[in-house]
Amino acid sequence: MKMKREIAASALLMGTLAAILYVGKAAGSETKTVYAQGEYVQLLSGTSSPFADVANTVMPCVVGVSNRANTYSIISGQTELVEQSTGSGVVITTQGHVVTNYHVVEGASDVQILWQGQYLKAEIVGVDELTDLAVLRVMENVALPAVKMGNAQDVRVGDWAIVIGNPLGKQFADTVTVGVVSALNREIDGSSIVKMLQTDAAINSGNSGGGMFNTRGELIGIPSLKFSASGRRGVASIEGIAMAIPMDVAQPVVNSLIQYGKVTRPKLGISVMTLRGSEEPQAGMLPAGVYVSAVSEGSAAQKAGIQADDIIIRVDGERVTLHTDLTNHIAAKHPGDQVVLTVYRIPGLAELTVQDRVPAGEELEFTVELQVPAETTL
Repeated sequence: MKMKREIAASALLMGTLAAILYVGKAAGSETKTVYAQGEYVQLLSGTSSPFADVANTVMPCVVGVSNRANTYSIISGQTELVEQSTGSGVVITTQGHVVTNYHVVEGASDVQILWQGQYLKAEIVGVDELTDLAVLRVMENVALPAVKMGNAQDVRVGDWAIVIGNPLGKQFADTVTVGVVSALNREIDGSSIVKMLQTDAAINSGNSGGGMFNTRGELIGIPSLKFSASGRRGVASIEGIAMAIPMDVAQPVVNSLIQYGKVTRPKLGISVMTLRGSEEPQAGMLPAGVYVSAVSEGSAAQKAGIQADDIIIRVDGERVTLHTDLTNHIAAKHPGDQVVLTVYRIPGLAELTVQDRVPAGEELEFTVELQVPAETTL
């Protein structure tokens, strides 16, 4: 009787192990069972990383950028080319065009591209300081693979963000870090006119100008800056906050640099700032929008009837609440194009104090024909 129970128990155990192995196999993962610490333990053999294929595919499209400048050497008594900074770049055409950040190549006398362990001579095609973008072109006869562009409209908060670049230069070339898209349309006061993609993927010095990719291997952003602080002496500790220029902003700039060597932007001829306020205009409150602090003499805006202290709340019917909303909309236009600005005009706004009740304003529409004046206002 005892032998029958042992046989039955053995059969039950073997059946259980078979079931475990069958379930593991049915789930699509290879499994194995080992004996550890007095019991059978089922182990997964591991699944392939969802990022490995992306890295293998786009890695050849990411390059290092060496910024070299003429420096006088006291030792040799001659002017020598010395590397003053490094960054990253992404190959965007099969003709060898590379996009990077303006601050990566700023002040360069000579630029080299580090690709697959070899340095290649490159020229600066054009730069745009306003968006911190630059385009280079490899001068040597080498077939470089071009990256596939992503659609910014498809990017969502929580999507994977795969960053590839050369942090700290050649020593850590082709470094891959992974995080998520933490936020969209981040406005960085005083740093950029561009509304950024925020990510918690590790971005370090040298990553600037590299690539941020989605899980389809498409380029969705150009890493541009990060925030960091150790938290000492009353300063808040910062971790995992980095910004990238989204490709819907970068693409027209890059196209213009490749075609013309510069970016020609139409101007309204106004100075603006973001005004925080109510979602929609209402009596007693200032609306959120773009506050016009000054209007240039003879500008397109002045000719159309825009005045200082106007609050722009819509552009071509679209609600705007940040000055970058307006900037990006105008940047996508061409000289001679027309835009319709809806402004909220409050009588005597400039004379109001914090104790005064904000009077009701009126909404006015103005059609502005864009032009390219000499001044640097919007």
